[in-house]
Amino acid sequence: MPPAERRKAIIEATLPLIQQQGTNVSTRQVAEAAGVAEGTIFRVFDSMQDLIQASILAAFSREALDEFLSGVDLGDTLEEKTHATLSLLKHRIDTIRSLMMVVHQAEGSPGMCIRDGLSTRRDELDAWLVERFAVHAPDLRVPPEQYVSFLRLLATGNSLHLDAGLDADAAASLALHGALRKEHH
Repeated sequence: MPPAERRKAIIEATLPLIQQQGTNVSTRQVAEAAGVAEGTIFRVFDSMQDLIQASILAAFSREALDEFLSGVDLGDTLEEKTHATLSLLKHRIDTIRSLMMVVHQAEGSPGMCIRDGLSTRRDELDAWLVERFAVHAPDLRVPPEQYVSFLRLLATGNSLHLDAGLDADAAASLALHGALRKEHH
């Protein structure tokens, strides 16, 4: 396997492990998950800290976002897209939260500013979503940019458990139809 592919495979195997276990992941666990010998890890990375940092930076990269979005189908209708977007955003927020917890546990800090990268990825994801909602602009009471921001707000609250009793279906319904019954409109 070429070095770049080996590096990518080790990082891909490491990400779920550090999301589950934080910085307590062992070289043996990484080697088993990646299907390589433990020594291979240290021919690619100088230390476990370097591997953890590289994995976190890779998770927050444009390439990772593009790969994630390549497998996403939001559906065709406004209702399908709203529901799928809430799920997608919640998943993304949960992933970022778990990795940021690892960042705070790790010794040293990644070589680049994660906050700037995350902000850029959020803007890129929002732009991608706005493009998909643009076709529904005539049906929305606000521009697609504001609707996506509202969905992000709902997903963030759901992810942070600020909404204790609001499930995804209820959130999508409220996003689409508001809180008033039809007879009150």
